[in-house]
Amino acid sequence: GRLFAQDFMDMADVADEFGDGTLRVTVAEGLIYPNIPQDKLVAMQAHPMFQRFLISPGPLLRGLVSCTGAQFCNFGLADTKLTAIDLCRTLEAELDIPQTVRMHFTGCPNTCGQAQIGDIGFIGGPARVDGKAVQGYSLLMGGKIGETPSLAEQFEKGVPADLETLVPKVREILIENFGATVRGSGAAATAVAEADDGEWKSPALRFRAENKLA
Repeated sequence: GRLFAQDFMDMADVADEFGDGTLRVTVAEGLIYPNIPQDKLVAMQAHPMFQRFLISPGPLLRGLVSCTGAQFCNFGLADTKLTAIDLCRTLEAELDIPQTVRMHFTGCPNTCGQAQIGDIGFIGGPARVDGKAVQGYSLLMGGKIGETPSLAEQFEKGVPADLETLVPKVREILIENFGATVRGSGAAATAVAEADDGEWKSPALRFRAENKLA
């Protein structure tokens, strides 16, 4: 993640105040505080730091991975971290999502954010809006890790990297492919829409159908 000096100080303070001073950082950008006495857990969880770094994040934030992006990397073709966080928070507020969805953002084809192993991958690249060049993403889907790994495949490119474009597009993907439902809308939100001629309306659905993805 993107951390500031005060964040590191707060993390260390929590380790000292509630544990034995030990703090571990995982390869998935998570924090582990070992050796916390049971009688200190409630007070520890109430510490202000955990308002910024959530102990139990939602199903999108929990699986989010992002490289540095264009803001601080000369290779970056699109911003990543702030866009990714805003996208996750917006969609978690709109949708009930029954599973962790691993979304990987990377700002360029060097793919430091490992977009090809995400359930949904975003690779920074060019896009156009009204004929003008803007930051954009290529979208991938189908990456797997574990005993049967596979790389995600691109199904759409040149998608503008603004929330007005990304939110409805990723919302559709989550509903059609990951069992998400719009809050308060019931099962109707999970219906798969087809065009009159039988062709898939959604590039994501068309991709899954053509590649026989579950």
